[in-house]
Formats: sequence, structure tokens, C-alpha cells
Amino acid sequence: MGVAEMSTQAQTLAVVEVIDRDGSVRHAVGVRDWPLRVGRALDNELVLDDAHTAAHHFSVQPDAEGRIVIAVGDSINGLQVDTRRLAAGETVIVGDKPPLLTAGRTHLRLRLADHALAPEQAMRSTRSLTQGLPTLAALAVAAALTVVFSTWLENDPDLFVKALGSVGVYAIGVALGWAGLWTLLSKVFTRQGHFGWHVRVLLIAVLAWQTLMAGSALMAFSLSWSWVTDFNFVPGYLILGAMLYFHLQAVEPHHPRRTLAFAVSAVVMGTVLSLWSNFQNGDRPGSELYMNHLFPPALRVAKPVDSAHFLEGVAGLQSRLDEKAKKNADD
Repeated sequence: MGVAEMSTQAQTLAVVEVIDRDGSVRHAVGVRDWPLRVGRALDNELVLDDAHTAAHHFSVQPDAEGRIVIAVGDSINGLQVDTRRLAAGETVIVGDKPPLLTAGRTHLRLRLADHALAPEQAMRSTRSLTQGLPTLAALAVAAALTVVFSTWLENDPDLFVKALGSVGVYAIGVALGWAGLWTLLSKVFTRQGHFGWHVRVLLIAVLAWQTLMAGSALMAFSLSWSWVTDFNFVPGYLILGAMLYFHLQAVEPHHPRRTLAFAVSAVVMGTVLSLWSNFQNGDRPGSELYMNHLFPPALRVAKPVDSAHFLEGVAGLQSRLDEKAKKNADD
């Protein structure tokens, strides 16, 4: 049996692979003699069911010098070989690396027997997407405690229980809907749901967001740095961008650079739009007109300023306020 397998492998000249949308090989056809014909007609070695391909879309065979050549048949849409677009009747010589072919909407890869076999890749994405219940439980408890604490700060003691019930139902519904949507996308594109991974990404993002909001407010109050909360939307967009990136890792794990570029673009776009909106609404880049976060006086680190020095500091605002009032009156 071993001899038969060796004989079969020796006869294999090439393999043409049909690439699925998630980057994995959906179907492969071994080539034991030339030519290899690909198209929708039934006399092809590889029959496609893509309506955007011709009956005999392209063929692969050696030329007079023994070089493997790809020739495009009578096709309207032509053939894309790596980054090069070939029209009907054009040819290209196969190089030292397996070329990626796009016929219509079908993606293929041609591997010759002379091509070096790519090394095995570690399944880092699969291992990182496997989440244990203890970790998820700890993150869920921490996120729930932050929600309870923020609800307690924002409501009167008499209304705390009622507010906590409504906030809890809303938070659970949004979390399950958000994680469920990403799970559906992962299932569609990778055939694996990765529900635990999406829940973990969401919980970490919630904890990071709560830490950012509370920490920036405390820092602004303690040090009299109003700009910290004025521009805390910038690190907020970074958190949202990171959450988007890690969600997309479970949806499109084969192209991490593309997902990273998309997430960075979303952060930059959100920051620019927020700055533009702040300028339109208040003629200033920050999001807050004044610092409105109050904490116990014992947490105050900055030195107090007496009334006289405070009024001297705000005297320069008079002219700006007069110009603003005059502009509004003219409008």
C-alpha cells in the first residue's frame, strides 16, 4: 500500500485549490497530466459553478521550453493572477511561488510540484480564542460590580434598587445582543461561533471604559487638570478601536493587518469627527465646557486658589464672552 501511495504522489504534477472566503481550502484537484482546464464546461478538469466564468476560462500547461504557462480562454472578465489582470488570450508564466488566481468571483491557488511547501503555521488564533469559564466568570463579576457602583453613585438611595433593576436588565440585554451578533458573524465567516471570546472582549472593554471614565474624572479633580476629562474621548476611542480589532480577530483571523488597519482608521476617524463636532458646537476642541466631577476634598492634591487670583485668571474671558454674545445677537 505504501508503494502505491508513493507512485500516486509521483504522478501528481500540480494541485489547484479553491479558496474559501475565510482563506481555507474548500476543494482541491490534483493534476496528473497536462493540460489543466478550468471553467464551467463539463469537459474541464476543474468545473466551476461561478456564473462570472467562461465555459473554458483558462488553462495551464507547459510551453515548448518546459515552463508552466497560464493561458486565459475566451472570457469577458479575464483572469487575475496575483496582482496582474489578464484579458482573453493573454498568458503568464508561473513563477517560483504558487500564484493566487481569481476567475470571476472564485479564488484559486495553483501549486506546482516544484513549488516549496510553506511551513506549518501555529494555531495561535485558535488557542487565544479558547476561553475558560473561570476567566469569563471573574470578568463578569468585575463588570457587574462596576455597573452596580456607578448606578449607586448616580441615584438616590430610595431609587437605587429600582434603577439597578432597569440598568441590569438593559446591560444584560445589550451584552447578549452584542456578543450574539459577533458570534453570528464568526459563525458565518469561520464556521466557529467563538461566543466566549466575544463575551470576554466585551467585558474587558467595559472594565477599561469604566476605569478610564472614573480615573480621568478623579485625576482632573485632584490635580485641577480639566483637559484630562476634556479630551478623555481620545483614549475612549482607543478602547473602542481595540475592542473592534479583537472582535474582528474571530471573524477574519487570516488577515490581522487588514483588521488592524480598519480598527486604527476607525479610531482616527472617530477622533477627528469628535474634534470637528466640538469646534462646531463650542468653538473649542474639548468636549466639556467646565469640569463637573466632584469628589471628597481629601482627594484634592492641587493647591487651592483664593478668590482674587481666580478672578484675575478669568478676567480674560470677558472679551471672548462679549464677542460670542454679539455674534449670537447678529445671527
